[in-house]
Amino acid sequence: MAGQSYEELTEHLHALSGVQVRELGRAGQYPLWAVEQGHDPQRPTALVIGGTHGDEPASPAAVLAFCRRGAGPWLEAFNFLALPCLNPHGYAHGTRHNAQDVDINWAYKRDDVPEIQIVRAILADRRFAFVVDFHEDWESPGFYLYELYRHREPLGPQIMAQVSSICPLNTHPVIEGQRAHGGVIVPAAEKHEELRGEGIPVVLYDHHTDHLVVTETPTALPIEERVRAQLATLEVVVSAYLP
Repeated sequence: MAGQSYEELTEHLHALSGVQVRELGRAGQYPLWAVEQGHDPQRPTALVIGGTHGDEPASPAAVLAFCRRGAGPWLEAFNFLALPCLNPHGYAHGTRHNAQDVDINWAYKRDDVPEIQIVRAILADRRFAFVVDFHEDWESPGFYLYELYRHREPLGPQIMAQVSSICPLNTHPVIEGQRAHGGVIVPAAEKHEELRGEGIPVVLYDHHTDHLVVTETPTALPIEERVRAQLATLEVVVSAYLP
């Protein structure tokens, strides 16, 4: 998984079975892909995102691993939409930003960013049962996450308990300038308001889902461990929603 090119990632996506892979649009020379599992209009859809930052390779690798494994019995309750790599230029060049040197995660209001235009189009008028957004942190000593939720109990503590058997946790009381409890950050209302409309995660929670989990795996660990931590997070979230 480590060091594969965007072309190789694309080849792996097109080699998947039991899923639908379609092109959403292009950012420069690079196509952005969606992978869909399940097509029952009576069932809610869950959204899984990877590769927003190009220097976080375990993120697309985890989405690919999930798609390769398949949703299996989860499809009895949900359809799944996976966006394996929102920033293909960054992925291809090992950089956080896109070809415009823009951090697309915090550029949702911009009309001149092709990746954002594609994300807007796929999100338009859609609601998701939940969203799991895979990220990584080059500086963190362990795994942590952000969680936003309405009308339910949080899953952060359960996720942390599951991931603790896979990799270290970041249990610092302050992470990325925000208060954390056992590795779980619930962004303060004033911080959320400050970022309203700017960030993809904030827009997702404000307009497209009642439950958002953003993972951050520690990049210093082997990529296989980071992928396992991402997948463990997804398993906890899906299991909590199964009837």
